Amino acid sequence: MKKFAFVSDFDGTLSLKDFYHIVIDKYLGEEGHQFYLNWKKKKKIDVEFLNIIFSQMDRSEQEILEDILEIPLDPYAVEFIELVQAKGGDFYILSAGTSYYIKKLIEHLGLKNITIFSMEGVYKNRGLEIIPDKSSRYFSAVFGVDKGLFVEDLKKEYEKVFFAGDSEPDKTACKAATIGFAKSELLSLLEKEQATCIPFVDYSQVAKHLLENRLI
Repeated sequence: MKKFAFVSDFDGTLSLKDFYHIVIDKYLGEEGHQFYLNWKKKKKIDVEFLNIIFSQMDRSEQEILEDILEIPLDPYAVEFIELVQAKGGDFYILSAGTSYYIKKLIEHLGLKNITIFSMEGVYKNRGLEIIPDKSSRYFSAVFGVDKGLFVEDLKKEYEKVFFAGDSEPDKTACKAATIGFAKSELLSLLEKEQATCIPFVDYSQVAKHLLENRLI
């Protein structure tokens, strides 16, 4: 078996802000914020919601690329990825967003040897459309990606699988991991279930926990 893997959610975990929140703030204004609040009262933030938001960007593909390259990362994200790799681990990004913007940002930052598992996305009608792979073993009818099942399968390949996330799609993965790190909404959800997790605010705290406890 391989030594260990660290699996990170992207939006709101590796990045400081979900891309859909960036889109709402930048292009949709108060109407977009109200739509988000009304949706959350009745439904989960799912693929349908994301596609509604991304379809309203009304920007050229070049303009969207410029927005992607400005997605703010956790200030310790790059350093943390390099630490994981230096310690002999594999780094995964597991996202219920789309690889369309994740791959572009990771390539722009010059980060290498990262496995990205997400949904395909295409530029369409001056916006983006996420296309879930319904034939995938990891397809989720709600979130598009079943993160818990993905982590369960990784545990067959690695001695240890760590996971970090921030929201509801991350819950099953955090519970399935050898050790799960949680922030924001995810932390509240897991605390309600009295599920074990390590709270964190940024990746410097994750690194400290792993190193001090000799987990990597």
